[in-house]
Amino acid sequence: MPYTAKFIRVSKIKELFIEGDTKIRISGEAKDLVHKYIDEAVGVAVKELIDKLPRKSKGSSKGELKRITIQKDDFKE
Repeated sequence: MPYTAKFIRVSKIKELFIEGDTKIRISGEAKDLVHKYIDEAVGVAVKELIDKLPRKSKGSSKGELKRITIQKDDFKE
């Protein structure tokens, strides 16, 4: 059964595989593996963004998010 991409449209994945003037092709056998790899990479990146959000450090709600909005300041390192 073919892998169904979760986070990126399959039609947009080809656009990611352009190096300069060269378009990199993906074989039919590797297509599902590439889609799965990209889904996992996106999932990890989103988890990193969520982990940057401030969390409560005291009381019974320790570890819960203080806010649920990702802001521009969250990208400053």
